[in-house]
Amino acid sequence: MNVKTWALAGTAAAVLFGGGWYVWESSGESHTESLCGTPSGGTDAEVAASAQGIAVVEATGEAAHDSQAVGAENPELVTTPVRIVESMKGKFAPVIGVSQRVEPGGTPGSFKVATSNREVMMKSGRRYVVAIGPGDLQAGPGTTTFATLIQPADRGAAGEADYWRSVIAKAPPKPVCDDTVS
Repeated sequence: MNVKTWALAGTAAAVLFGGGWYVWESSGESHTESLCGTPSGGTDAEVAASAQGIAVVEATGEAAHDSQAVGAENPELVTTPVRIVESMKGKFAPVIGVSQRVEPGGTPGSFKVATSNREVMMKSGRRYVVAIGPGDLQAGPGTTTFATLIQPADRGAAGEADYWRSVIAKAPPKPVCDDTVS
């Protein structure tokens, strides 16, 4: 397994289990650290407190396996390209890829979500609210963002932005992640 695959597989596991260990290698030196993430299926307040970023997005393509992002060893992760419509928390690049865990064996257009009832599969041309746990909101080369929530933007972009800004303002402080080892 290559270095990027180790990092991304661990990050995905952290998203799924609300925390986890991942290892990556940089300049020949190994580094191990823990991630504290949003619990799968958390309330809106838990999502608002724990998410790194929350935005209304528009899917600009279909979910697909992305071997550059997740490695051939982990086909249960797919990435959907999105355009940021409105950012409520965090500073996003205008266009990013949002990754999520799916049931094994799906083909594009027929993936099924494998994580929680708080995520749906995005369809091109539709708008969604996404909360990003770990990942690079700026879409740097070779990076991935992992969703902890993907829901249809049923209130419209402005309505979702107002709702989530209110939830973010009332959310408790982000829980302290004190299980880091370097």
